[in-house]
This record gives sequence, C-alpha cells and structure tokens, in this order.
Amino acid sequence: MAKAITFSEKCSIGYSLIDLGYRDYIAARFLLNNRFVIQGLTLASTAVEKYLKALIVLSSNEKERYYHHFDNFKKLKALLSKNNWDVTERFDPVFLNILENAFKIRYYDKLDKPILIGFYVNQFIGELDDTIYFMETSAFKTQKNETPYRRAVHSNDTHLYHNNFTLSNQEKKTSWKNPMMDFPFIFELVL
Repeated sequence: MAKAITFSEKCSIGYSLIDLGYRDYIAARFLLNNRFVIQGLTLASTAVEKYLKALIVLSSNEKERYYHHFDNFKKLKALLSKNNWDVTERFDPVFLNILENAFKIRYYDKLDKPILIGFYVNQFIGELDDTIYFMETSAFKTQKNETPYRRAVHSNDTHLYHNNFTLSNQEKKTSWKNPMMDFPFIFELVL
C-alpha cells in the first residue's frame, strides 16, 4: 500500500526532477543543433521522461513507484492517467515512439530485434521544444516556483532560444524548412 506524500517531499522531488529534466533538455538541444544526433536523442528521451516523472510526483497524493523509463512507457502513462494528468495524449505519437527507441538504443545488449529510427532533425527539435514548452506552461502552470526553464525564458538564454520555433512564435513547418538543419537522420541498430 502506498504511503501519503508530504507537500515538502513533493516539492523537493518534483522540482529536482524538473531541474534535471531541463538540464537534459538544453543539452539535447545543443547536441541536436550541432548534429550529434544519437547523443541528443538520448538526452531528449531522459529530459521528457524526467518532466513526466515530475508531473507524476507533483500531481499525486501518495508515493508512487515512478521509476519506469521509456522502455516501459505504458507504466509511466498509467501513473499519469491515475492522477488525471496524462499529458502524453497531446504529444505527437511519432515523437514518443522515437523517444522510446532512443531509450532502447542506450541498452542495445538487451534488444531482441533491430531498431530503425528515421526523422528530420529540425522537426524533432521542434517537437521537443513544443513538448517542454507545453509541460512548463500548461502542466506546471499552477506551480508557483520559478523553474530553470522560466528563468531561461526571462533572461533570453541563447541555449534555449537558438533554433526554437515555439519561443520565436514561428509556425512549425516554417521552422522545419531551415536549410541548415533540415536534414534527415536515419539510424539502424542491427543485432
């Protein structure tokens, strides 16, 4: 049986996860924007995962076993649903699938079949930016604490704003046409 979680525990754990998730997100953006795609995918996956775990912690009234990763996305989704906060329904399913596969390639020795990942890098960065923006402005809207993301927005941090269609108020498809970043990435991991 789960135990109640105190407000201070929620804040401590939840904001630690948000802080770590933001750091992974900024590192993922840097890597993806500089064509270190596999490394960027790995950190994008952990960033979104940490944001989802923060939402589970902050929306729950009991201590949850949220130690699942994108290898078991269904369990994370179930915890979000249990707390009436399944924000993943809003996310692009192809984007989520890429994040799941990105987690799997980290532990390739446990794969039972080959993995093929293909996408346009700028489009992926756009979906990542849109996802984190949504989490920060909608899912965590009621939270009063200043997050690293919000501080970066207020200070116009170049690591956050570089090639960020969401914060530049551009249409997604316009930003995807950036000739410097509009390149396909295809990766196949064969056993």
